[in-house]
Amino acid sequence: MKQILYIFTLILLSTAYCQGQAESPLDLVKIIFAKDSFPDLEKHITGEYNGHPNGTDLPTNVKTDFLLLGQNEKKAVINLTITDSLGHQFDTYLHLKKEDVWKVTAFRALAMTGMIEEIHQELKSMTKSQIDTIIELSKNDTLGYSMFKSYEDYKYELGKTGLIIASDHELISHFKKNKSDFDSIKNSILLEIDPLNINQEREIRVGENLKTNYKSVFISSITIGGFQFDNALNFVIGGMLDNTVGYIFLLKKEDVPLMNPSRIIMIREIADGWYLYKTT
Repeated sequence: MKQILYIFTLILLSTAYCQGQAESPLDLVKIIFAKDSFPDLEKHITGEYNGHPNGTDLPTNVKTDFLLLGQNEKKAVINLTITDSLGHQFDTYLHLKKEDVWKVTAFRALAMTGMIEEIHQELKSMTKSQIDTIIELSKNDTLGYSMFKSYEDYKYELGKTGLIIASDHELISHFKKNKSDFDSIKNSILLEIDPLNINQEREIRVGENLKTNYKSVFISSITIGGFQFDNALNFVIGGMLDNTVGYIFLLKKEDVPLMNPSRIIMIREIADGWYLYKTT
């Protein structure tokens, strides 16, 4: 009987030890953002990440979900989605690197969205009478200060600002709902250009003749080239300064840009050749 109790105790101790270990970057982030404090946290942080936020900083009524976005021998990126009691989701991205153990080096989210959220809420709360008044006043606006000049412009601004502040789940749902439109726009552009021969040092606008089409799915511009996305077709939704969100299309999977906490903070495949991205 004593031998059985001894073996059982060893099993319990072994299980408790394994549960406290971070065998992978995903395991580590789950432990850091658990409700309980993580005694070995200091051993698993580096760079600008000082251990906060972590699970003890989150309200008790939120739900956390984790998704591995990418990993190689030295680096990894984890998407942490925080859902509040009303179902609102906020997406964050933890960048890790492997030293002696996996360590979190940066915590990221799409930045500078406060003003965009205020604009979206203002647009969303407008009555038809208010919309009509702004459209009428815009006829005498020679300086371009008007928020919109037609009902189509209003719907575009409402949809675009809503997408910028949307969760990743909502952004992916929007793309899948309108995939045939995105594919049609993409195919039309590919008939005109060869993305594999684009000057990758300079970003250029493409598809200007398709502006009505891409604005209907709340895309503000389409570009190709440049130091961030090379030969990817970049369907920009919008953002503030360098903090942008959008979709890219790539002919070759091996050309997917690398994620980096100081540039492309996340990339997530959503369909064949199509990816969701955010930058900072």
